[in-house]
Amino acid sequence: MTHLLSSIDNKTALSIGLPVALLGCYGAYQWYRSRDLPPGPIGLPIVGRLPWLDPNQLHLCVEQMSKKYGDVISFRMGSQLMVAVCNYDLLKKMLNDDTFTGKPNAPFLKRVTEGCGIFLSEGEMWTQQRRLALKSLRDFGFARTRSAEMVDVQLDIIFQLLEKSIEEKQSLRVLEAFTEATNGVIAQLTLNRRFRRDEKEFEFFNTALKTFFDTPVVVNLPLFFPWMNIFVKLMPATNIFTNLMLKLHVFIREQIRIRESILIDDSMEPECLCDVYIQEKRKAEKIGDFETFRELQIVRVVLEFFLAGTDTTARSLEWLFILMSMHPAIQKKVHSELDKEVGSDRRTQTSDKPSLNFNTAVIEEAYRFLSLAAVGAFHRAQSEAVFHGYRIPKDTIIIPCVYASNHDPRVWAKPDEFYPEHFLDQKGVFTGPGKNVPFLIGRRACAGEGLARMEVFLMFTAIMQRYRVSLAPEFVGREAEILKGSLGILRKPGEHKLVFERR
Repeated sequence: MTHLLSSIDNKTALSIGLPVALLGCYGAYQWYRSRDLPPGPIGLPIVGRLPWLDPNQLHLCVEQMSKKYGDVISFRMGSQLMVAVCNYDLLKKMLNDDTFTGKPNAPFLKRVTEGCGIFLSEGEMWTQQRRLALKSLRDFGFARTRSAEMVDVQLDIIFQLLEKSIEEKQSLRVLEAFTEATNGVIAQLTLNRRFRRDEKEFEFFNTALKTFFDTPVVVNLPLFFPWMNIFVKLMPATNIFTNLMLKLHVFIREQIRIRESILIDDSMEPECLCDVYIQEKRKAEKIGDFETFRELQIVRVVLEFFLAGTDTTARSLEWLFILMSMHPAIQKKVHSELDKEVGSDRRTQTSDKPSLNFNTAVIEEAYRFLSLAAVGAFHRAQSEAVFHGYRIPKDTIIIPCVYASNHDPRVWAKPDEFYPEHFLDQKGVFTGPGKNVPFLIGRRACAGEGLARMEVFLMFTAIMQRYRVSLAPEFVGREAEILKGSLGILRKPGEHKLVFERR
């Protein structure tokens, strides 16, 4: 009997002691591995901090950690080391450092894109492609009145939609209209193509882009669990994503062929970004370079302009009108300034911006308050480095936590309120963006920021000239839920509808 009890006691001790010992060893290993990394919470084996992170509110999770551990923090998502930077000055320093301009290793995405485009490229290829894209944007984008004229055309379509909703006494979500409008502008800048709303091609393209933004991002799982790369291929969402990308590639490729047939003489003046790339492709091929500007590279660059430019601008406008519906006093001041400085006989122009200080501050404050790209675009450390006194190992994924920076109480007087006065001096003059980060900063800053700002300014002010906006009655009282929304590639508002009225 004594022997039996002793045996049971030994088994009990072993069953308790072994897990405790293993956890102790894991804790010691984690401490040793993390001893000179930025501070942060310890996670669990295999999954890291994932059980504590809400993917729909990742920006808030990171912000909370930064309040406890500081402006530079580290933690693991799965087996992947993440370092989040949550302060403007440190963000600026890090994102201007070549060491941190890498992109996360995403085998699936690299297979689909074959490493082409700007977003996933690195090194000399990235530098060359980005330089050419920026030059093209200067030539065909925000430096020309042509782009403002394109916005004007799209505004006519938006006004028709708003007038219809008024006539039918219907509330609506404005995202679809703004998405089509920004797609229309980008189509002209990249392909010199003006699509009609009823064209099947344009309808397909808009639907495909919407599906892309709504597809679950399962393709990112191997970032945190490299061994899952094998299984990602078998997931239904992966097939949807792959087929969608291939269809978009085919669509863009057809548009490129049309431009090639028009641009028969290299002495012809290019009319869009695609023309510039076609001419560069022909120059490269004459000296035997068939790789730098191969057709898929042009396809990916054009597509990335749509992917990056469409949702960002459309979401910015959607959020702006939501904020106007929730802040009638601010909306009234927007109307008053427009009436005083522009009147109602003409639409606003880019030349009106210096006199529309309050309107400009409202737009800038919306960028800050919402922080659309709340956790930025993930970067990767291309080599081991020391930053802010901490060791950053090679292949660490960097999270530029724009939301935390834009809600830093050390910088902003009322960080958690929508307060346009953040960007106005005592005389009511717009002071500039300051430490606001709407489009990311550094070497991988948004190439189309100037174009996006122009589109948002012209569309917002032109619509506010004509209309008042309010929240649909059934959504009154749900403001906090709408503002919380969720985080995908960009922050999305919660379910809502708006009501527009003629002024």
